[in-house]
Amino acid sequence: MPTIVLSGIAKRYGGGDHAVKNLDLVVPDGAFMCLLGPSGCGKTTTLRMIAGLEQPTTGSITVGDRVLDSVEKGLYVPPEKRGMGLVFQSYALWPHLSVRANVEFGLRMRKVPAPERRSRAEAALEMVHVSDAMDRYPSQLSGGQQQRVALARMLAVDPAVLLLDEPLSNLDARLRLEMRAELKRIHEESGATIVFVTHDQLEALTMATHVAVMNQGELQQLAPPMEMYARPANRFVAEFVGSPAMALVDVGPAPAGLGRSLLAHSRERHGAGGPAAFGIRPEALRLGTPPPGAWSEPATVEAVLPAGASWTVRLRVLDTELFAVTHSPVEAAPGDTVTCWTDQLHLFGADGLRIQDRDTAEARA
Repeated sequence: MPTIVLSGIAKRYGGGDHAVKNLDLVVPDGAFMCLLGPSGCGKTTTLRMIAGLEQPTTGSITVGDRVLDSVEKGLYVPPEKRGMGLVFQSYALWPHLSVRANVEFGLRMRKVPAPERRSRAEAALEMVHVSDAMDRYPSQLSGGQQQRVALARMLAVDPAVLLLDEPLSNLDARLRLEMRAELKRIHEESGATIVFVTHDQLEALTMATHVAVMNQGELQQLAPPMEMYARPANRFVAEFVGSPAMALVDVGPAPAGLGRSLLAHSRERHGAGGPAAFGIRPEALRLGTPPPGAWSEPATVEAVLPAGASWTVRLRVLDTELFAVTHSPVEAAPGDTVTCWTDQLHLFGADGLRIQDRDTAEARA
């Protein structure tokens, strides 16, 4: 499957605001691309434009050398001729057809001979591990099994691109975990290009090879998931990606409390000037004796929240509440004073954009 390229894509409904604004996005061949963002950010609209269910107001969509949409040239390829499979948030299975018949449905519409339909349907059901239920009806299946059948129906027609619109949102936590692993396995085995829409940043981090974070119709950052987690491009991505969320501490023109402490540490290491805000991830905030060069301050323990394999500690550091996440048992109790420290500060400018790590820049120079 050639690369999918969205160039200058915008979508506006009537005279209202843009649902998508000037979007440039490249989906590489064989990628698992997650469109991630809050409700109303334009991710589903983008997916529907790729599928051909919506037409862009401006811009073009190409797949390799084939133009699917071009407002300028007046070109539009209908959904059924794009060679793509779409799995909706609702499974959209025919209730009166068996699992096998549901999976064969797309092949029947393409007039595939019966023996080939049967073998391809059985192979797709085997891939998603529901071959033992092929003679049942959708009402006799669990939510997770129905989701797998919807995937099998798309895989059976062997689409070049598989488009998934929040398909796991209706499942409980355990089934979502299972289906994340299944989708990742299916991607590795099939080699299909997948574009996956979700508002769940954990889904994006665990499954995707590329994550495109969107907000208010605009692309905020496109990067591999762990690179995005480690180096968010701006304040929105920093707060949206990660759970618990990154704490952002504004410095302001007259810094006080924690902001002043962080700014003094930054100036001590890098000289005059400094960022407009600092970011601290809970997983990077440690308790105990700090190593040389790390930022540290005394903190009061306000609560210790065990979560099985990890502990979340709520701290009061100067004038600010911070959270620390640790995988080691916490010996401190509420009311105790401890030393908290981190050597992984994120720096953001007044424009909200990430400031290049100066140590990294100096090392490369």
